Amino acid sequence: MAMIDYPIRYSATTKAIIEAKQKDAEFQHQNWSDDDLTSVRHDIRHYYREIQRGTCAYCRGPLSLATAANCHVEHIAPKSLYKEHIFQPKNLCAICADCNTIKRAQEVIADVPDTVDSPQYRRTYPRSSSAFKIVHPHFDVWEEHILQFGKAYVDRSKKGCFTISACKLNRFFHNNGWEEEYMNDQKINQLMNDYLQSDSKVKAARILTQLRGLLFAL
Repeated sequence: MAMIDYPIRYSATTKAIIEAKQKDAEFQHQNWSDDDLTSVRHDIRHYYREIQRGTCAYCRGPLSLATAANCHVEHIAPKSLYKEHIFQPKNLCAICADCNTIKRAQEVIADVPDTVDSPQYRRTYPRSSSAFKIVHPHFDVWEEHILQFGKAYVDRSKKGCFTISACKLNRFFHNNGWEEEYMNDQKINQLMNDYLQSDSKVKAARILTQLRGLLFAL
C-alpha cells in the first residue's frame, strides 16, 4: 500500500490562514516561507512525519523526530510550477534534508523536474498515480518502482527511474565514488535479474542477502 493513506485535514484556524494567504494578489510560491505560515508548516510537517513513521518519502532514509532540521515539507507537484496546489493535502509529504536540498537547488536555478504528466492539471489536482512521473507517496507503492540495496537504488519502472534521477538518490556514490568492493558489476546484474524474475519469496530473500553482502559489507 502507499506510504500515506490519509492526507492532512486542516483545522479551522489553519484553513483561515491559508485562505487569507491565497487571497493575496501578490502571493507567489516564494511566500511559502513567510512568517505568517510558520504554524501551517509546523502542522503539516508534524502530521506527515508521524504518518510516514519518520521515513523520507523519496529515499526512505530517516527523518528527524524532534526538529525541522532533517524533516522538510515537500510539494510533490513543484510549488514553483503549480502554485495552485501549494496547500493541497495530497501534494504534501515529508522528506529528508538531503532530498530537500536537491529539490530546492533545482528550484533556485529554475531547473525543476516537472513531476506531473499533463499540463491539464495546472488548476485541478490529479486523482490518480497515472498522472505523475514521480513515485507519489499518496498513490504509489514505493517498492513496486524502486529497489534499495544498502545505499544503492535501482529502478523497477519509469517512475522509479524518474524519482531516482530527480532526487539524485544515488548521491552517496556521486559524492564518494564506488569503492573496489562495490565493483563486481556482472555478478550484481545477474543477482538483480534473478531477483526480479524470482517466483519464490524464499529465493528472493536469499538473493537480497547475497546482494547486500556483495554491495555493502557494512
